Amino acid sequence: MSESDRNFAFVPLMPDGEPAPAVMLEKDVIGFLRMREVGIKNPGNTLRYYRERGKLKPTCIGGRNVYTLGAVMDFLEKITKK
Repeated sequence: MSESDRNFAFVPLMPDGEPAPAVMLEKDVIGFLRMREVGIKNPGNTLRYYRERGKLKPTCIGGRNVYTLGAVMDFLEKITKK
C-alpha cells in the first residue's frame, strides 16, 4: 500500500503515548521505531543505513531530511514481510 493510499484504521503512537506526527525529524523516527529500546547502539547510523539503501525514504524540507508517517509505516511493512 502506497503512502498516498494509506488510510490508518488506528492512530500510531509515539513511546510516550502521544499520536505520531505526520512529519517526523530523525529523533522522532528513532523514538517511534524504539531503536534505543531494542539495543541499537547508534540509531542515527542505522537510520542513515536504511536511508542510503532506499529502505526508508526521506523528504527534504529546508535542506533537512524529515520522514512522513506514511514512509515510516511503509518501511515497517516492507521489513516485516521479509
